[in-house]
Amino acid sequence: MKSKGNRNPRHYRLDFISENTFNRLWSVRMTTARTIIVAVAAIAATAALFYVIVAYTPLRRFLPGSLDGDLRADYVDTALRLDSLQTVAEMNSAYLENIRTILADTIVTGESAPNTALAEEIPDSILAAGEAEREFLRRFNERERFNLSVLAPIAAEGMVFAAPVAASVRMLPAPGPAMNIDAMRAVPVTAVYRGTVTGVYPRPDGRYVVVVQHPNDFVSVYDGLGEVYVDRAARVVASQRLGDTPARGAVNFEMWHGGTALDPREYVPF
Repeated sequence: MKSKGNRNPRHYRLDFISENTFNRLWSVRMTTARTIIVAVAAIAATAALFYVIVAYTPLRRFLPGSLDGDLRADYVDTALRLDSLQTVAEMNSAYLENIRTILADTIVTGESAPNTALAEEIPDSILAAGEAEREFLRRFNERERFNLSVLAPIAAEGMVFAAPVAASVRMLPAPGPAMNIDAMRAVPVTAVYRGTVTGVYPRPDGRYVVVVQHPNDFVSVYDGLGEVYVDRAARVVASQRLGDTPARGAVNFEMWHGGTALDPREYVPF
């Protein structure tokens, strides 16, 4: 006669015992099924906690493809600024080293110099620039101006600028990189993008100049407003009314990026 197997479920016990008295402080007994359920629940809770931390804390910015457009552009602009600052710091360090050497009277030249080649490779920045150096500086400045104009479209990625006036108002090119808002009556002038009003300046002729700082180092200037409805340090959004054009005369509209004047027609739909 075959004996029946043991049908009692297998149990597991977890004991917490005091190291000093060897007394059992806490004991947990679970079956195999309950052990599996507890393990799955613990894994699910850990995964949920990890998802909440990554999704709702700044840690998500470290994940690829999770940066906002403005934030990514800020990182690019900051990296470019750091590179420029490093170059300026190296130039200033070399200049101060030349001054220190001159004041210490430790310049050695001629055949008695221990390393004449090294002394000749360190130019004195106090000496007048030669023709070759002036030509190099001229070409360098031209190349840097071109590079600054290239950075503006990169910084404008993800930004959608709005027209400062209604489509029915005539816009005419002004001298230099600017546009004139030519209206025969007072019409509203609005912000082209969200930002902060950094200045409201009265002109001697009774008109006003409004300057708005936008993200990614963009600045818009509205010169010649007849009426102004915003104050300095006010936060504005795109298409928010800044003021009105005068009854007679034009308003000069300009855009800048990093201290470089831009052609508004390349960024604002007129």
